[in-house]
Amino acid sequence: MGGALLLLTSISAVAEKAEKTKVLYVTHEPGKYHKYTPQLAIFKEVGQKAGWDVTVMTGEHDAQIKKLRTKDFAVGYDAVVYNFCFAGCRDLEAADNLMDQTRVNGVPALLIHCSMHSWWDTFKRGKAGAIGPHYHGKAKAKEDLVAEWKKNHGDKAFPAWGDFTGVASGSHGPKKPIVMHVLTKEHPVTQRFPDGFTTGNTELYNNIYIIDTVVPLIKGVQGEKDAVVAWTCPQGKSQVMGLSTGHDVHDWNAAPFQNLIIDGVHYLSGKKSSAK
Repeated sequence: MGGALLLLTSISAVAEKAEKTKVLYVTHEPGKYHKYTPQLAIFKEVGQKAGWDVTVMTGEHDAQIKKLRTKDFAVGYDAVVYNFCFAGCRDLEAADNLMDQTRVNGVPALLIHCSMHSWWDTFKRGKAGAIGPHYHGKAKAKEDLVAEWKKNHGDKAFPAWGDFTGVASGSHGPKKPIVMHVLTKEHPVTQRFPDGFTTGNTELYNNIYIIDTVVPLIKGVQGEKDAVVAWTCPQGKSQVMGLSTGHDVHDWNAAPFQNLIIDGVHYLSGKKSSAK
């Protein structure tokens, strides 16, 4: 009897370990405009609280972009979390491969803050209509990038970053408090979020365009400006969630923000968190 009980206990322990949500966290350090090193430390604490098995992909800014070219880098994970700032990046191979992790490989993604302000030349700084009519959003891509892409990839879809994030953003407001209003109260991501929560001094990201498949979850109001700050969007075989707050460490230390990360990964992965 004792041996059988020990065996059952061992099987239970193995099963519990196997059921841990495997999360890949992608960032770069130290960060020019953002404190990515302390944010990484906080994310590790959040992951421990949630009972996740967290793997970190980090390094210097340019080296990280090269890593994003690695085929199938997110395969085997239940979710990938991106917290980086590649605004000036023109590496289309990195952007396309990152998108393929979700659209083709089916790994859901959580995009945080300046992840939205990345690959601007694919959707913000160029010419309207440059990529053609068969896209959800209103990307303004640089014509030289579009020409380069067509030369190398033919008719394959141009990696317009704003279409991948779902809510495209190109600027932000001053560092002032944001009042956050829940738009979809029945959604699993927002059920623990306090409607009317007010942040500390932080940045409100604007909305250049929102593609038609986006589900807005939370709106942020800063003075007379408002914008969608949390949302989900289907992408190929899976989906993304965007969370455009989170500029500074005080944002990351706030319990409602941490709960959005936990509940977002829980929702995306389809696995239950052990967080209280």
